[in-house]
Amino acid sequence: MIHHARSLTAQYFGRTIHLYAPVYLSNACVNDCRYCGFKRSLEFPRKTLTRDEMKPEFEYLHRVGFQSVLLLTGESPAEAGVDYVVSAIRLAKQYFSEVSLEIFPATEEEYRQFVSAGATGLTIYQETYNEQRYAEVHPSGKKGDYHWRRNAPERALKAGFRKIGMGVLLGLSDWQEDVAALTSHLANLIKHYWQAEFTVGFPRLKHYPTDFQPQTLVDDETFQHIIYAMRIKFPHIGLVLSTRESAELRDHLIGAGITHISAGSKTNPGGYQNLETAEQFSTEDQRALKEIIAMLKEKGYDPVLKDWA
Repeated sequence: MIHHARSLTAQYFGRTIHLYAPVYLSNACVNDCRYCGFKRSLEFPRKTLTRDEMKPEFEYLHRVGFQSVLLLTGESPAEAGVDYVVSAIRLAKQYFSEVSLEIFPATEEEYRQFVSAGATGLTIYQETYNEQRYAEVHPSGKKGDYHWRRNAPERALKAGFRKIGMGVLLGLSDWQEDVAALTSHLANLIKHYWQAEFTVGFPRLKHYPTDFQPQTLVDDETFQHIIYAMRIKFPHIGLVLSTRESAELRDHLIGAGITHISAGSKTNPGGYQNLETAEQFSTEDQRALKEIIAMLKEKGYDPVLKDWA
């Protein structure tokens, strides 16, 4: 599987790896997702960056070389709603060529506003495709609406987004069922929106609140097989691996399916300017961008920091 995955990755992507940075804008959230570090029932000071507080984050990432960022928020319309996201996009576009979002599911019209402001990509993970398990782990808040979330990628595509990132939270439910359902959902979207670009991310349930018990945990060997299988099934789509995973595992998967990685990530609002705010999860690969670039070049890969599309 790894030989086939490497061959297909080289055929469709060459020896390039796309690099991006996540920027957490807010950890305020009205949902109470049982597995999430931002869930409403956890008591900690909430932080939503002001426009003036966003600037140092963007300036730092631009200065170290990033040209692609992913803006993230919790789901809290009062603190970080549509107008807030539009303002953040417009500011980020002053620093970066590519601005993507990982935020609340929105209406088609709201997605059009984000596209008009300059966003090109949207990442939205279904978490799990098992409706019963979905209801169990999303007991309250807007995120409890399974179908509203599931249909968000298509609303975004209709609104003009040209890049869609999808995935499941591996280990939240039966991973085989979830990966099969994700494959079916993705294949259907590709069929109807073949001009768009798609990526699949592989967040794995590793860090979670102490009062949550995972249904299962996906070990390293299984995790790698999932990535190889996804590459073989979809040779032309980007596969994303975040800093949730260890440096050793990420290095091993470069070129073996994975084409997009984050670097030097902070998962708390204001993290790049060292604000003391709560993070969504702990990162395992804490290498800076320059270290990731050095690793890629040593392995014979070209780091891509700019979106030329």
